[in-house]
Amino acid sequence: MSTVPIAGAGFPPLNGIEAARGRRILRLSDQVLHRLGADLRSVPRYLIRYTILVLALCGLLNLWESQGDGRIPGLCPLRTLDPHRVSSLPCAAGGTSDDRRWQGLSAALAILDQVNPEVASWVRQRRQSAALVFSDEYCRGPDKQGSLAKYDHFRRTLIVQRALFEENDGEIAAILCHEYRHSRQNSAKLVKCALSFVVTADGDRSILENDALLYEHEARLAIFGR
Repeated sequence: MSTVPIAGAGFPPLNGIEAARGRRILRLSDQVLHRLGADLRSVPRYLIRYTILVLALCGLLNLWESQGDGRIPGLCPLRTLDPHRVSSLPCAAGGTSDDRRWQGLSAALAILDQVNPEVASWVRQRRQSAALVFSDEYCRGPDKQGSLAKYDHFRRTLIVQRALFEENDGEIAAILCHEYRHSRQNSAKLVKCALSFVVTADGDRSILENDALLYEHEARLAIFGR
């Protein structure tokens, strides 16, 4: 027996409950579409506001950064000391006391007393104010700079890793100049660097590192003459 509906027969009439349910569904669908249309019409307005906000923030950061990093001391050529000596190698051993490691920096500080006295004074001030931390971790890796020393902008603390003491005295002095340059950076650069990690997964560390690497290079030239 064929089950194909007969042309013209139509569908059975809906009862009152089903008809009311259908009208309610149509009414709800119309409300959803109306709200969606209103939201879509407001998208360009939100985009304009967001763009203006981002541009204003960038302008404020650029204005803040334009104030500069303050005075950066120049460097003088090393005169009498040997920068190639490795005089603090025992301090690289795990468990070495902070006092012993502080003494291990004396040769590098003596070099800085000739090359850049302000950096030497800054390191000593970090020590006096308990803002110099000797880390017993050994994390020598591809990021040589980060595994030797770093400056914590938020705590204003100089952190020295024990691997630093494996370097010669001149190299230690140059790395301390690198960290000193970080300490002098305008905070706007720190904010920009932090925001760069929102835009890209790896961020843009060069915002902070370029200044410090250039100053470290200048220090190395003054210390080693090359």
